[in-house]
Amino acid sequence: MDLNILKTEWQQAAKGKALAAQELEQMTKISKHPVLGRIRLKLIVEAAAMSVLLITFYDIFDGHLKPAYASVTLVLGVVFYLASNLYSFFTLQHPVKPGSIATSLQHYLLQLQRAKVFSLTSLVLLSVSLWVFFVSGVPLDLKRVLLLIAMGGLTFVFLYISLRTWTRWISRIRQSIDEVVL
Repeated sequence: MDLNILKTEWQQAAKGKALAAQELEQMTKISKHPVLGRIRLKLIVEAAAMSVLLITFYDIFDGHLKPAYASVTLVLGVVFYLASNLYSFFTLQHPVKPGSIATSLQHYLLQLQRAKVFSLTSLVLLSVSLWVFFVSGVPLDLKRVLLLIAMGGLTFVFLYISLRTWTRWISRIRQSIDEVVL
């Protein structure tokens, strides 16, 4: 083999390695983004709270005295909410996939949008399952109807706050991705 060809190949390999190092630095910047840490913390706290609710609802909230459909609805609502959190958590764990960084990050942004929709949907389903559980077997009078209306309003407030939070988080991630890609 000619020495000049060997030198040329060596220099080309070094350039490719520098590019790979730069790509790795950008990937690390996205995966260690502070917003992702906040989302992970939120998901872990919510998962712990839902797990405690699932473990204790039978004793604390007299689940054995409620109709079976109410208990099943509550369990399914909590399980769906936990599944939503798991999906979001695992989506956050692997922000960059092999291949082009730009397409990988755009795919990651799409996954975050899906996680947002899944999270908001699971929040609504969890709220409905809580309503079903706490209302079942209880005669409704004016006081309890007003309480249900207040719970509905509170659900919409939580839904709005969650929507706004997810939108802000995704916006910040999008800005970071734009910095990386451009």
